[in-house]
Amino acid sequence: MIDKNNLPKTMLAPLAGYTDAGFRRLAKKYGCGLTVTEMVSAKALTLGNTNTFSLLFCDEEGATSAQLFGHDPDVFAEACRHPLLRPFDVIDVNMGCPQRKIIGNGEGCALMKTPSLAAKIIKSIKDNTDKLVSVKFRKGFGDDNTAAEFAKVCEGAGADFITVHGRTSNMQFGGNADWNVIADVVKAVKIPVFANGDVVDKESYDSVLNETGCYGVAIGRGAIGKPYVFKQILGENYDFDPLQCLKEHVAVLSKIYPPKVVANEIKKHVVNYTKGRRGAKQLIVAVMQTSEADGIVRLAEEFFNQKIN
Repeated sequence: MIDKNNLPKTMLAPLAGYTDAGFRRLAKKYGCGLTVTEMVSAKALTLGNTNTFSLLFCDEEGATSAQLFGHDPDVFAEACRHPLLRPFDVIDVNMGCPQRKIIGNGEGCALMKTPSLAAKIIKSIKDNTDKLVSVKFRKGFGDDNTAAEFAKVCEGAGADFITVHGRTSNMQFGGNADWNVIADVVKAVKIPVFANGDVVDKESYDSVLNETGCYGVAIGRGAIGKPYVFKQILGENYDFDPLQCLKEHVAVLSKIYPPKVVANEIKKHVVNYTKGRRGAKQLIVAVMQTSEADGIVRLAEEFFNQKIN
């Protein structure tokens, strides 16, 4: 159980479709302090949706967090008591997702428009769990900049720490993250603040710490295909074997899904593990035509064992 007064400095930010159980385990292997699941519907969890099991499958050791999204405080209260959440140290509330179908339901980043409801959700979770509670949100909804004010709401409702993505919902993942707004949030609250957005290597890690005064960083897209980024930013030595990582990734997913589903889930990761390598295009074409995980691993073995790489 992690202590709110001694949190890890690095976090794997959740990315739907990418930060699955296999990738989270690799992030831990390469020094990530806190992993976070892909976002899970609080309502689906209470209804026993079978997809929630795969999303909440936890195969990594150390500090872990489960991210929930929704808009009903009572549903969150029920969800956070669910047995599937027992292995996790933290319950994170997604108040930053900019997807249209999510904000259309008043969830994700749309909650930044209704801070009183956001506060009720946080309080509801705090009242029904002894785990740490965190909140992830953005610079603001639409084109607004309300992060500092929203951070105070989260702190007042009992959040133990927060993660701020320096983009508005309208920006999605485009443009540059505004680290100034993260600095404003750090000044506005006393709880730990994790910076998210455009942290992709040690240089950007050092820069965001110096420019914002944040407690730590949450890395999402910067870790895809590069789980070793956590070792890199901490200045620690590491060996990266993409083939071995791929095999470990497949092994974890095989505990959750049948072979054909594993194949479909791992294909995008193969693309990222081989990006920029000579001959990768031909490999990807072959991988996309393969329907079994074992076949994809064999293709990867042939590719990575070629001396041209």
